[in-house]
Amino acid sequence: MNRYTRRRPPYPPGIIISGTGGYLPGDPVDNASVIARRGLDTTPEWIETHIGIRHRHFAAHEMATSDLAARAALLALEDAGLEPEQLDQIILCTTTGDWTSPAAANRVQTLIAANCPAEDKQSACASFLFGLDHGVHLVAGGLSHVMVIGADIKSRFIQQGDRRLGPIFADGAGAVILSAGAGAGGMMATELWSDGSRAMNLYTPAGGSAMPASEETVARGLHSVQMTVDGHQIFADAVEAMTALCRLVCDGAGVSPADIDCFVPHQANLKIMTTVGRQLGISDERTVITIDYTGNTTSATLPYALDVARRKGMIAPGSLVLLTAAGAGYSGGATLYREP
Repeated sequence: MNRYTRRRPPYPPGIIISGTGGYLPGDPVDNASVIARRGLDTTPEWIETHIGIRHRHFAAHEMATSDLAARAALLALEDAGLEPEQLDQIILCTTTGDWTSPAAANRVQTLIAANCPAEDKQSACASFLFGLDHGVHLVAGGLSHVMVIGADIKSRFIQQGDRRLGPIFADGAGAVILSAGAGAGGMMATELWSDGSRAMNLYTPAGGSAMPASEETVARGLHSVQMTVDGHQIFADAVEAMTALCRLVCDGAGVSPADIDCFVPHQANLKIMTTVGRQLGISDERTVITIDYTGNTTSATLPYALDVARRKGMIAPGSLVLLTAAGAGYSGGATLYREP
């Protein structure tokens, strides 16, 4: 049976992205430096050729995820021409919250001087699309401005010497503001998907209620991301999920992937992105690529790349934008947006 068959209703018209912001911490770190830092048995050329990464950014040790999120949030507010007190809700999408409790979004609220409810959302690399969908429904329900942030400091959860994951994960943040608008354009539709039967293909074993932190879990490196299947399987699963979800959301909205003006895929691996694009008939010229200088920033890849696309002029009035992600859980999604 086809796993990608759930059809979600389209969004009501007039919910727009009024502002975006992106933030990368510190200076660029090249592949040679990562190899030396993590003790990886690989070469800079292999990382660039097989993953597509040349540089990435790491947060300073005194920074938490909320610090990165707040930087992106303030930039999005500036872009939208809004003040923090005009926000009705903050949704922080992250896999690396400041603490196990409370929500890191609460600290973001304080850092940006907002006065609204704040919550965290976690669906691994697809977190931002789940948060975006939640935000759209809040605006549809009567709120005026909802901020959705994707931010992660995943570099701190990689085991020393892990040549498969060590070159990939990095740190960053991106934010969007959803606002009630008028007229044509705005958020169109989203399809979301999860398959918990494959949750342990890519996961962090310790730190939760299933395996609380202890001296043993720390000593065994169980607070680091673990890949329990071959990387080729992860590649194939990601391509399958993102391609299917993109087709599903386009079909439901009555558009063709060929109509997409700007394609914003999760920045996990350059070959995954280009393979999905080719299967959908979307050219590389219409695909937003930041992985070469950001690495995989987990929940932050989509909002950061969306901000880049807007600032580079890849999105113009009337542009049809398609975002997609798939990752651990498994969870994934695809979202259509028409720039007003």
